[in-house]
Amino acid sequence: MKKLICRLAALPALLLLLNSCTSVPNEVAIDLKEEIFFKNAQDAMDENHYNLALYYYEVYLVRYPEIHNKTIAAEYERALIYYKKKDYDYSKSLFEQVLDKYKTSPFAAMYPERYRILSEKILALIDEKQNPKSKENTPEEV
Repeated sequence: MKKLICRLAALPALLLLLNSCTSVPNEVAIDLKEEIFFKNAQDAMDENHYNLALYYYEVYLVRYPEIHNKTIAAEYERALIYYKKKDYDYSKSLFEQVLDKYKTSPFAAMYPERYRILSEKILALIDEKQNPKSKENTPEEV
């Protein structure tokens, strides 16, 4: 009886573990509408399934490169995922690519301004993480 109770007690932990290991699909249905990519990716982000969210954004970028106002969103979200995964170097390069598009792309006028602003803010956070200010210059309290 004790063994059964122990096994039943461990069941929720096992289910939680299995649920957290959401796998990336082998392929996305060809008839999946472009707005569903963002919904699926955001749902995955909400559940901290970063690899799955990244998969949806990357497939979106391949399938719909002509929808410029949303491709910049997908590129920003992709950079954000790497930031959340603490891959600061790669994330930084992706955010810099987003900002470069605002400067050089002929479609920049179509891009929502928020992704430029957010990219700049996160780049500043990455800089702070990679180059923390020294506390030597701060006077000690008495």
